[in-house]
Amino acid sequence: MATEAVYGSWDSPITPDLFGKCNCKSICEMQVVGGNVYWIEQNSVTGKRELYSKPTNGDTRTRWADGQSVQTAIHEYGGGALHVLADGSVLFATIEGVFYQKSADSGVEQLAEGNNRMFRFSDFSATDTHVFCVNETHQADAKFPENRLISIDRATKNQNVIAHGADFYAYPRVSPDGKKLVWMQWSLPNMPWDETSIRMADLKGGESSNEVTLKDGTGKQINYSEPTWDGDELLTVNDSTNWWNVYKSAAEPNSVEKNLNPIQREISYPLWQLGFRNYVLNKKYLVMNADGILYVRSGDVTVEIPTPGYTVFGYLSLDQNGSDLFAIASGPKRASSVISIDLANKNFPLKVHRESRDSSEIDALEISEPEEFVFKSDGVDVSGYFYPPKNCSYSAPAGTLPPVLLLGHGGPTAPAQNNLDLKKQFFTSRGIAVFDVNYRGSTGFGTEFRRMLYKNCGVADRDDMLNGAKALVEQGKVDAEKVLITGSSSGGYLILSCLISPKNIIKAAVSVYGVADLLALDEDTHKLERCYNEMLIGKYPEQASIYEERSPIYHIDKIRTPIAFLHGREDTVVPMSQSITMYEKIRASGVTTALMLFDGEGHGFRNGQVIKESTEATFYFLMKAVGIEPSISSKIEIVNPKH
Repeated sequence: MATEAVYGSWDSPITPDLFGKCNCKSICEMQVVGGNVYWIEQNSVTGKRELYSKPTNGDTRTRWADGQSVQTAIHEYGGGALHVLADGSVLFATIEGVFYQKSADSGVEQLAEGNNRMFRFSDFSATDTHVFCVNETHQADAKFPENRLISIDRATKNQNVIAHGADFYAYPRVSPDGKKLVWMQWSLPNMPWDETSIRMADLKGGESSNEVTLKDGTGKQINYSEPTWDGDELLTVNDSTNWWNVYKSAAEPNSVEKNLNPIQREISYPLWQLGFRNYVLNKKYLVMNADGILYVRSGDVTVEIPTPGYTVFGYLSLDQNGSDLFAIASGPKRASSVISIDLANKNFPLKVHRESRDSSEIDALEISEPEEFVFKSDGVDVSGYFYPPKNCSYSAPAGTLPPVLLLGHGGPTAPAQNNLDLKKQFFTSRGIAVFDVNYRGSTGFGTEFRRMLYKNCGVADRDDMLNGAKALVEQGKVDAEKVLITGSSSGGYLILSCLISPKNIIKAAVSVYGVADLLALDEDTHKLERCYNEMLIGKYPEQASIYEERSPIYHIDKIRTPIAFLHGREDTVVPMSQSITMYEKIRASGVTTALMLFDGEGHGFRNGQVIKESTEATFYFLMKAVGIEPSISSKIEIVNPKH
């Protein structure tokens, strides 16, 4: 029989300790070549990224790059650390440079030096003699690094500049005959999902010539990305129809493009990390990930692939001669996994090769599955994923409603997705509903929706969060006196914006490495986001008054809601000083608050112990702030407590 207890006080087997008791924290990158699949997984305890392979028809895992963390620091967010060559040997990057390994049991050869992160490398393509990649060079006397494309001679290790002059580069891809290189580039103030161009140059060994522009979205509000060769023709993604779709054209300037799957869904993802693959092709198949729905095109026929249990996909991969699609996939009750789908079989059987958490363990837990909840905000349809409380061991007193935890995803150019996150289940299993909002500016809803946040950051997204909470209350789903919120990075800025709004209905909040001072961030931020605030808010310093108006740190007196701050001491994206300043000023004002700083953590917590402590602290603080006795303890020290 279920025990009656107030929402939020329930005990649960889903603890932060369980987070680390898994095969790995997540699967980060993946590629299939020949009869083997290769992937990078993040160790759940150390946070390091480890490279493995296994036969596609076998179970034996093999470790590559033993002892090394296969990851990059390019653009501060990394990505693009792995490239498997046709013979099954691997190129990989660490913060120490670029490496080549012929086989898992052979030695590792260093091709380029990282020199303590001064030189960063990512997003590889290769010929028999040269490696082509994005290079980011940090000089001590320069505020911002120089980005370019380079070649590395695999024999001599000499480097040669292939392309330079733009602010950023991505997706360098060598043509099948090795005679041409195509790539994506963009310059400030654009972000990689704004106005970009596709360029091409002739190759001779490791040198380039005759650079031409194939596609240019500059001044046209068109985003071009992810160039891929199809023989001597080219596939790219663009959003000229308001949706990221895949197009085919000749590899010539101003060539006619054919949309290969006209659809009002996004076949792309914001390029925060390099190397992401949203579509893939070989000699027979083209597979596209349309925001969680997979489509396969063979000849002129395109069909949807059923993927029961899986809703989020990335790093699509096909062997050049194979019929098995590989992807990193997850779903409402499935953690990130390496899966394959047999495209030659009309039933599209799905096989799981590696799970970050065993599905049998997940199935033994009570998992709250999300339902899409749509509401109006300033006349616009906005949606999110609503997770109701779920724990059969407990029931709430009759006539009561659960608290709700609003989540503001980071980015802000990013989506909330309906895949398994045990942190959400940590709350739902304790009697807290969770609402993960895709506010205006989120991706997955078309370019127009994504751009609604431009010049309106801290206003449109804030209103969406508050209007979403209001809609849940009005529909009798949650307790109006227990509306809670947490968010990280730009999501942290979002929650602070809610707290200074005259329409605020939030009762307690936790900011995780959140932005509090837009002026300071604009002065301190790294190169990729140097002009991001210009797009989201306005030009600085010309519109400094808007920055100050929307910066929570200048409106401390308006914050009367209990709030805690969690931050990593080595954060290079949002300085921890912002959280410290907010905490000290709020503490002085007498409002309930707390501060936790974590050694060795940057922008995004990776260490298992830190993830445990930060999750416990978030829950403990929120419950205490609204008068609920939490079922767990925490190291967090609350000042000015009211309960």
